[in-house]
Amino acid sequence: MKPLLIIISIFLSLNSFAQSDTITAATAKNYIGKEVVLKGILKGVKPYSDRNGKDILFLDIDESYPNSEIGVTVFPDAVPEVKITKDDVGRTVFISGVVQDYKGKPSLPISEGKQFRFKE
Repeated sequence: MKPLLIIISIFLSLNSFAQSDTITAATAKNYIGKEVVLKGILKGVKPYSDRNGKDILFLDIDESYPNSEIGVTVFPDAVPEVKITKDDVGRTVFISGVVQDYKGKPSLPISEGKQFRFKE
């Protein structure tokens, strides 16, 4: 029974990536409020602790901050599930979610680990 549940959960997570438009960081501004899959190159990872001491990650996609076209934030609940090392910089990533406007710039928050994956 457990293997069946694992297979179903993998299928559902892959399916969630397949149902949305695949976009680039440069086109993200055209998708505010829409569910998408962002495809890009991980250019950098900046760890941060919020005022409560919880870990947050800021991801640079396609360009390094401040030149990046979209802000990607991994929030505390997802940080343990989003496994990124320094060796991952330069790899292609896929991030699913709803593009939001944050201070006039597109933003893609990651609140669950299943929203993030590396190209295999």
